[in-house]
Amino acid sequence: MIVETRYVNTAAAKLRFEYTLYNAATRDVVATGSTVQVFLDKDKAELQLVAPDFFLNWKKEHGLI
Repeated sequence: MIVETRYVNTAAAKLRFEYTLYNAATRDVVATGSTVQVFLDKDKAELQLVAPDFFLNWKKEHGLI
């Protein structure tokens, strides 16, 4: 099995990834999917509507904003 993972840039305070799974022998697509992860306040476990600084810094370092 070969798994291809792609980060999908978004302006929202979340991480989105898309996946394609391939048969290693034939390179045929076996499955596709996606995931979304959100940021939570570590003390209150509340949804963060604004992206945390470390994430914004990471996006800047990688030319995403």
